Amino acid sequence: MTIKVLGPVQVCGADGRPVHLNGKQRAVLAALVINANTRVSKERLVKALWDTPPASAVHNLHTYIAQLRRVAPFGSRLLTKEHGYLLEADVAEVDFLQFEEAIGAARSHAAQEELHAADRQFHRALALWRGRPAEDTWLAGFLAAQITGLEERLAIARLDWAETKLALGRPKEVIEDLRPFVAEQPMNEHAWWLLMLGYARAGQRDKALESFRRARSVLVDELGVEPGEELQQLHVAVLAGTSAAAPLEGAPGRGTQDRLDRAETTPGLGHAQEVIADQPWEERAGDLLMLALAQEEQRARGVLVEETGVEPGRDPRRLRVAVVGGEPDRAPLEGGVCQLPADIADFVGRQDELAAAVEALCPGGDQTPLPLCVVSGQGGIGKSTLAVHAAHQVRPEFPDGQLYVNLRGGDARPVDPEEALGRFLRALGVAGTAIPAGLDQRAELYRSILAKGRYLVVLDDAADESQIQPLLPGTPECAVLVTARRRLTALPAARLIDLPVMPPGDSLELLRGLIGAERAAGAPADADLLVQWCGGLPLAVRIAGIRLAARPHWALAQLVTRLSDTRDRLSQLSHGSQTVRASLAVGYHRLTAPARRLFRLLSTLEAPDFAAWVAAALLDLPDAEAEDLLEELVDVRLLDARRDPSGRTRFHFHDLTRVYARECAEADEREHERDAALRRALSAWLALTRQAHIRLCGGDHRLPHGRGPLGSPEAKAVDRHVRRDPLDWVDAERAGIVAAVRQSAALGVGPLCWELASTAMHLFETRGLYDEWHTTHEIALRCAPATGDVRGQAAEGLSRAGDPSTEVTVLRWGRPDPLLGGPLGDSGGS
Repeated sequence: MTIKVLGPVQVCGADGRPVHLNGKQRAVLAALVINANTRVSKERLVKALWDTPPASAVHNLHTYIAQLRRVAPFGSRLLTKEHGYLLEADVAEVDFLQFEEAIGAARSHAAQEELHAADRQFHRALALWRGRPAEDTWLAGFLAAQITGLEERLAIARLDWAETKLALGRPKEVIEDLRPFVAEQPMNEHAWWLLMLGYARAGQRDKALESFRRARSVLVDELGVEPGEELQQLHVAVLAGTSAAAPLEGAPGRGTQDRLDRAETTPGLGHAQEVIADQPWEERAGDLLMLALAQEEQRARGVLVEETGVEPGRDPRRLRVAVVGGEPDRAPLEGGVCQLPADIADFVGRQDELAAAVEALCPGGDQTPLPLCVVSGQGGIGKSTLAVHAAHQVRPEFPDGQLYVNLRGGDARPVDPEEALGRFLRALGVAGTAIPAGLDQRAELYRSILAKGRYLVVLDDAADESQIQPLLPGTPECAVLVTARRRLTALPAARLIDLPVMPPGDSLELLRGLIGAERAAGAPADADLLVQWCGGLPLAVRIAGIRLAARPHWALAQLVTRLSDTRDRLSQLSHGSQTVRASLAVGYHRLTAPARRLFRLLSTLEAPDFAAWVAAALLDLPDAEAEDLLEELVDVRLLDARRDPSGRTRFHFHDLTRVYARECAEADEREHERDAALRRALSAWLALTRQAHIRLCGGDHRLPHGRGPLGSPEAKAVDRHVRRDPLDWVDAERAGIVAAVRQSAALGVGPLCWELASTAMHLFETRGLYDEWHTTHEIALRCAPATGDVRGQAAEGLSRAGDPSTEVTVLRWGRPDPLLGGPLGDSGGS
């Protein structure tokens, strides 16, 4: 048996085949594995599984444990211990335990200066990681903290390995390792320190200096602090050109004080640079070099004034910032500040939306309102990608600067507008001590600065309008580009761009760019299927492409086969920190509890789309309350809404969203509760279909009446949906009725199945929907004998008698019928 939690949770038996687990089963297993050989109380497990535990939480936990014991090869090692559970596991069976063992060995070897052995153990430890710990599960409470702790241990291990590689004389490997690391954790000063030292030892002094500038920019913008002592001293050493000899432990050498004394009493840069060359970590040496640089700056200014009679054209304070990391009171960068992320090299499609965004930001003419564009859409649809690309397109139109902030609207704690304004003001050159304390005061200063130029402001992943309002400039010479999941319709004069799913052609183009055109052309059918399984979601296509690019030995068919299993599709659409499941979870966890339950129950439907009355039946709520909950789902983009030709509102899932909803339902809804909700919805379909028949035929005398459950929709709902125009209602519900008949048969509810099929017969006939008529009756005819429902067999035989798609024209009482497969004997039948 092997258990893996350093990435998606996975259990494999002795034969190496993975065991399928649902969401809550994976979460329970992750909690037990990360605490292997230690008892975990039921109370802590409940808190790890639910933000707001249901009343049945402990009972559900017992069920998940029983399921794990049944499907996973634990034997007797999953134990019940003192109101909790304990999983016994050996190091060889669990990747998490192997990681801890290898890291301990690596550090032990490093302490004894056995660097090659340490290097091998670090490699063994880090090779175990396949992504974020338990990335395919949702976890809370103590377990979320443990996951964070694991990620921090990984980060420390990566930096320890980098130190080992530097000591072994492999700086280029350190550079390759740490460039993505500082992108992931830009405020980790030790990582920047090692990256700078790696560049210096690789002879790339310019890149070492650029790394310091980037590190300082991040620290000042995000935290409002200057780099720490070690980083500043290494910067000075790189400027002096001798940092390649810097000791890793950063300890000053002996015999330095006399040289420092000489440097302090001798004018000029020479002696200070000499000491820095040998001992770049000595704080006093750094101070002396800064003093010498200031003296040289002053001397240069005196010469310029004496010879030309004018002050230097460049603010000396700005030079001091570039050399020693000081902070002037106000020193805007020449050419304007640019905080935009890098442009998207493989941007594909979206040409109409891109043109609309560019036009909205640069409208031309004498416009008076502030140009404001809002790009909205579901998670993973490519909002940020479009916004960043559009921002780079219009950069020349805003020469004074381009400001950018990720507002993290999907997080539990989005960025506070006051914090965002502080970042912007620092980027615009305002000293930390000069930034006012209140939101209103900061907004006033921000608007006054932006009023003096042309600035583009990009507000990515906004939560709502209230978060955005304080960040809007006050003058029309600036422009604002916003991305959000919600449609932010309350922003004045905003151009709203709603991103749809990506067309198949564009999705294929994106896939080709990631895996290579030749590889895609070699298996065109598989490439088409891959795009189809991704449902036009650019994030899903990108993850699939990245996975294939990382595995050049895979045929496309391998990933297609994996994605074809809907139960495992979201786990397959995961690579490192990029996961479709995590993107969907952002919206789900922002919902109220009733909306989350509706989301889960809607996944039980097979109908391609549905009306609000279906949601009301699932939850057994009034229509108005159900409509409010549906709108909540639409707001966070977990459902899409559209109007059908008759003007009725229809709701539908994106394919991958439906898969996620089913995962949530399996994890958090008991099976009998899911079945009860589905039966309510199916009986509501029957009730409204009967009302449509009565409206069309003037009564229900032609309808067979079964003993199945019959819903009782609100009178207002019947008037609104059916009586106004029953045939329009049939047009909208034709696929839903077929799906309801099919699901009734699957549930074994024979009376509901055949009665719905028979009731819909005249409606389908009137509309000429013969395929639907034939399909529903074939299903009902198979269902009735299987459930022993002779009454249903009779009713369906009579209904089929007029079906033009069959040769059945006569059904005689008591005689065998080829479709029914036997005689009818129900005295209350035909």
